[in-house]
Amino acid sequence: MQVRKMKILDKGEIESIETIVENNYGAKIDLKQFLVLGTFEEKIWLMSKDLFNLDFDKLQINSIGMNFGKLKRNGKINLTVEGSQMVGPEATKNICILNEENAKKFMQGSDVKPDEEINCECHNFSIIKFGEEILGSSLLNENGVKNLLPKSRRITRSRL
Repeated sequence: MQVRKMKILDKGEIESIETIVENNYGAKIDLKQFLVLGTFEEKIWLMSKDLFNLDFDKLQINSIGMNFGKLKRNGKINLTVEGSQMVGPEATKNICILNEENAKKFMQGSDVKPDEEINCECHNFSIIKFGEEILGSSLLNENGVKNLLPKSRRITRSRL
């Protein structure tokens, strides 16, 4: 069994993540309301501060909290589907809008061309939307949206 080493991030580290989210997506979010954890792989996890007082030594836990995203060395953040859904409603940039056909293709794991790009920066992560639905985040390049949706989150043709 692989053990993930997590550490509780301090106020300065949390503010740094908030700044990265604001720079990338134009969204001001308040992560200080959560207990923010980081892994050696630069993954960011959020959990309720109410859980902080639990005696973890007596509990057998595989994972806890919500995976928010993964920090990249270039000052970018690849948000998870849930992270995208938290940030997306406030986002003002790096947003790709898909039509229905491309939204289906995206959810199946295909790379797609967005119908509309809102303040997008090429070679950066973008929040992917279809109408009001936030589907996740993926990398935008000169060819369109490179699908980074995990296989476990994709929808197979038989489910559409």
